[in-house]
Amino acid sequence: MMGDDLRRLIAEEGEYSEVHRDDPMPETVRATRPNRGRSVMFSLRLNPEELAAVQDLAQAGQVPVSALVRGWIVQRLEAERHLPTDTAAVVGRLEEDLRMLRKLVTS
Repeated sequence: MMGDDLRRLIAEEGEYSEVHRDDPMPETVRATRPNRGRSVMFSLRLNPEELAAVQDLAQAGQVPVSALVRGWIVQRLEAERHLPTDTAAVVGRLEEDLRMLRKLVTS
């Protein structure tokens, strides 16, 4: 039953937050943006269809669009850092991908 209590509390806090969303912040609360000094704004152009597709994926995953795209970029950077550097490793990776593809096609 602890789950029900937690869900009820979250729902109550959500309702309170919506009712009071335009209230001024108490003077005792200090808003911070810890990553603001360490991050850089990056601009990107997409055609309307591409943007709509990204927005749909973000909405389906219940995440902000910027978080989704940032995650993709970080994921790709990590993958690029760990790319195999010799031919045998590349062939091994391709063989593994081919095995996975065959498994998907046959299932």
